[in-house]
Amino acid sequence: MKNRLSLLIPFILVIVSLASSSLIYLQTDRANRNSIQKHAVTEATLQMGGLQNGLYNWLTAGDEQQALLSLSIAATYPSIRTLMLVDERHHVLMANRYRWKGKLARAEASYSDAEAERIIDSGVSQLAFNDAESTLLQGYFPLITEYKQGGLKKTRGVLYVEYDISRELQAEKQETIAQALIFAGITLLASALIGILLHLLVTRRVNLLAVASARIAEGDYSARTGLQGVDELSALGRSFDLMAQRMTENVARQERGHALLAEAQQIAHFGSWELDSFTGKLEWSTQMFHLLEVDSSACVPSCEAFLNVVHPDDRALVSQSCFHTQTENKPRQFIHRLLMADGRIKWIEQRCTHYVDADGRVVRSVGTVQDVTSREEAALQLSIAAVAFETQEAILVTDKDANIIKVNHAFERITGYSQEEVLGKNPSLLSSGRQDKTFYRVMWEAINSEGRWSGELWDRRKDGEIYPKWLTITAVKNRDKVTHYVAVFMDITGRKKAEEEIYSLAFFDPLTHLPNRRLLMDRMHIALGQSDRSRHCGALMFLDLDHFKVLNDTKGHEFGDQMLIEVARRLSVCVRDSDSVARFGGDEFVVLLEGLSINENEAVVQAGLVAEKIRDSLSQTYLIADYVHESSSSIGVVLFNGAEVEAENLFKRADLAMYQAKEGGRNMVRFFEPAMQAVLEARTLMERALRQALPNDELELYFQVQTNQDNTLLGAEVLLRWRNPVLGLVSPAEFIPLAEQTKLILPIGQWVLEQACARLKLWETHPVLCNMRLAVNISPVQFHRPDFVRQVKTILAESGANPQRLELELTENLVLEDVEEAILKMTELKAFGVRFSMDDFGTGYSSLQYIKRLPISQLKIDQSFVRDILTDSGDAMMVQTIVAMARNFGYEVIAEGVEEHAQLSPLIKIGCASFQGYLFGRPVALGDFERLIGGWVER
Repeated sequence: MKNRLSLLIPFILVIVSLASSSLIYLQTDRANRNSIQKHAVTEATLQMGGLQNGLYNWLTAGDEQQALLSLSIAATYPSIRTLMLVDERHHVLMANRYRWKGKLARAEASYSDAEAERIIDSGVSQLAFNDAESTLLQGYFPLITEYKQGGLKKTRGVLYVEYDISRELQAEKQETIAQALIFAGITLLASALIGILLHLLVTRRVNLLAVASARIAEGDYSARTGLQGVDELSALGRSFDLMAQRMTENVARQERGHALLAEAQQIAHFGSWELDSFTGKLEWSTQMFHLLEVDSSACVPSCEAFLNVVHPDDRALVSQSCFHTQTENKPRQFIHRLLMADGRIKWIEQRCTHYVDADGRVVRSVGTVQDVTSREEAALQLSIAAVAFETQEAILVTDKDANIIKVNHAFERITGYSQEEVLGKNPSLLSSGRQDKTFYRVMWEAINSEGRWSGELWDRRKDGEIYPKWLTITAVKNRDKVTHYVAVFMDITGRKKAEEEIYSLAFFDPLTHLPNRRLLMDRMHIALGQSDRSRHCGALMFLDLDHFKVLNDTKGHEFGDQMLIEVARRLSVCVRDSDSVARFGGDEFVVLLEGLSINENEAVVQAGLVAEKIRDSLSQTYLIADYVHESSSSIGVVLFNGAEVEAENLFKRADLAMYQAKEGGRNMVRFFEPAMQAVLEARTLMERALRQALPNDELELYFQVQTNQDNTLLGAEVLLRWRNPVLGLVSPAEFIPLAEQTKLILPIGQWVLEQACARLKLWETHPVLCNMRLAVNISPVQFHRPDFVRQVKTILAESGANPQRLELELTENLVLEDVEEAILKMTELKAFGVRFSMDDFGTGYSSLQYIKRLPISQLKIDQSFVRDILTDSGDAMMVQTIVAMARNFGYEVIAEGVEEHAQLSPLIKIGCASFQGYLFGRPVALGDFERLIGGWVER
């Protein structure tokens, strides 16, 4: 390592010389190559020009032998690889190879027919290097080879030549390499010589300087280089020795200064410290050990040792202060506590500063530590009194006549008045005017009798703003006589706002700012009590927006929120101030009307007028961000008179009436009728029984066959039946909606899928059933579950059924609730092998834009269209349209509800070839279905 300088410089010279040799070689090679190419072009131009003239003369004179001789002589030129005369048909007339005669020129050389024809037509020669073979120079020279009919007709050809300059280039390259090697060798010899000289004249002497420097760095100031001579390194050595001598003297003076400083610190009772930022070495003065009360022989100065003596509560302050001092590079002064071994608290004041180099880096830190315990204890007593007065609460002190004599900063901040502006004035200048004379009279009576008063009141700031505050006034007495009054108050504006916000969040809808369910329930209980006392009727309305989800799905929730806000506004306009409008969530609103007529019939009319007013208002066009939207509402109304019916039951009745309005066609008002109560009770009974249907094994699968015009069995639809011991056979139209509303459809739907897949697995060995598909209806509640896809895959995997035999039937409205979700789930299951059928097609709100994106295999024509296909031209046209659309999209199509032979002919005629209905078989239990299939096979 000591000789690395004598090696590094020669090594750099070697690298530079090699790089220079390479660059010289590349440049020379490029220049020589260009020169050879230019020379070759010049020679070829002259040579071929002469040959072109000679051949023209001999050939037009008819002396072909002489022409061949001229061509052969020219071909002897060393660089010519190919020389041929080619006619217009690109056949060789003569060449430097006799065997080429009569052959196609392109077969023997790099000759281009297209290029030759261009040269013949233009009459202009061309000489250029080949793009693929850079050493090959190609030339095309036009030539008239023969005159006929007295010169009236002439035969044209082309003289084609190829020059190969590779030998010249190779010779030039070898010569260039030799020159580069000679240059590199000379450079290497020079580098070796330089290395030897550097070692003898520089490296050895530099090593002497390095050794002496290392000794001084270790504290040996007697080190010297002893270099003699007149060169620069000798001069450097002498300067170094002089520097070492002066350092020795400075160290002696410094040690003397340290001794004097230690004496001064002992007299003044303060310590000092010094930190070397490069080495991290920390030094303490003798007095520093005394202040910290630690043994200098047992304690090594360090930040950790100092922090161990610092009071635990001040350690973060000390660490942070030292850190900021270094980063900000500014002197710092701070006071903190020490915790002595015997538990005493000692206050010390620290001062520290830092010294930086030219780059702004801290190289050295110094500081002092002084015991200020006595001073701090005295100041603490004053601080306690000052802090007690300067709190976050405003304090106002008056004399016995209520003239202000002192205020704190909190008073100035809260009121906006400075102390100078209020001194000598009465606190009434803060009065807002909201409290009357009686309020103040009661307040002063309490102060005079009890000595204090606390309460809430409103005051006015200097800028005129009125704000609430909590005020406490205490009378200060001396020998039972009032000498002063002290008022302490705080601004409670924030608390008031927080209370209002909490109240709003608890009782109001954050979007529409209407009362929520909780507040309406409170108002409902109050309204029932008032109705019971006054015997006036009231009305409860349950509103639901028709097809609101379509707006959310097509335009986004921002549009939906804007519409809900507009609905809230319209509802509020339609009712009186004494009535209540609330939002229950989603698109459901509730209106509470109070103080209707005592007569029930008149109350019905009054409630009906308001309901119709609301329905008409909500059916008006909505303009939402330049988007025109049409909507309507379904309204259920229930009357109440007194508290005979509980609030919860009233809500259920209004809800039931609202659903009656929806089932009646939407955009209408329906009143709850006594008959509906029976329906409500029956629904409750049915729900209770349905919850036990699965555990009690009351559910059963029925199967209805699907076939085509050739009577071929295609598959079957799985239908669910419920037979309850008490309710008997319950219609699916009754219990399926109930199961969906109560979420019982989730376990029921899973059970149906499991049974269907298990049946598919068992039928795999059946000669006919093994080829059939089973179609299972899927509920929207079931489909929109996040784990629906995983559930179907798990059931198929556990059952071992073929996914291609399972068909899931979905309705249009189910898909349109969330088209993107439907596409993702359907696509994933279809990739797994599961088919999809669009059930009851034509009865929903179909959008071709969405239908064409859905990965469905089949459209199922609803039975309502099939039933009247013979008597209703509209239904017939609808069926024809559905079949045509399915054919265009590549979907299969099946008609359900086929009950008569007469319905088959028009269906087959328009292209519908698959059917399902009573004509082919009613839904039957498993045993009957298998017997039906057995009989089918026998046909």
